[in-house]
Amino acid sequence: MRDLHNQVAVRHTLVPAVVSADTTSTTVDRRGFESVEHAVIAGQSGDTLSGSLKIDIRLEHSHDASVWEAVTTPDVIGADVDAAGFFATIDDAAEDEAVYRIGYIGGRRYSRVVADFTGTHTNGTPMAALALLGHAHAKPV
Repeated sequence: MRDLHNQVAVRHTLVPAVVSADTTSTTVDRRGFESVEHAVIAGQSGDTLSGSLKIDIRLEHSHDASVWEAVTTPDVIGADVDAAGFFATIDDAAEDEAVYRIGYIGGRRYSRVVADFTGTHTNGTPMAALALLGHAHAKPV
C-alpha cells in the first residue's frame, strides 16, 4: 500500500463559517512543494440561488503575496477557468452541498481562492476551504 499521509501537507485556508459576502481565503505558500490542490466546500445555501443570486469561485496567484492576478487555463488542472479565473459557479440548489477542486500548476509561489457573491445573500452559505500541498522538495541530508 502507498503512503499518502507523509506525501502531502494540508493547510486550512477558509475557516468554516456561514458566508454572505465576498470572502478571500488565506494565502497558500507553496515553498518546498511543487503542487497545490485547492478544495472549496460549500454547504446548503440559506438563500434561493439563481443567476442573479450566486457565488462564483476563482483562483488567484501571486509572485509576492501582495499583487494578485486571476489564474489562466495553463496554470491549472481539473477545472476550466474563465478570463477572471472563475472555476465554479454556485447558482442553483443542485450546486451547493458540494466540493469544488482545482489544481494549481503555475509557476508562482502563492495562491488563494476567492468566493465572489453576486446579489444580496441574506442567510448565507456555509463554506470552508483547504489547500493540499504535494510533491515536496527533497530535504537536504
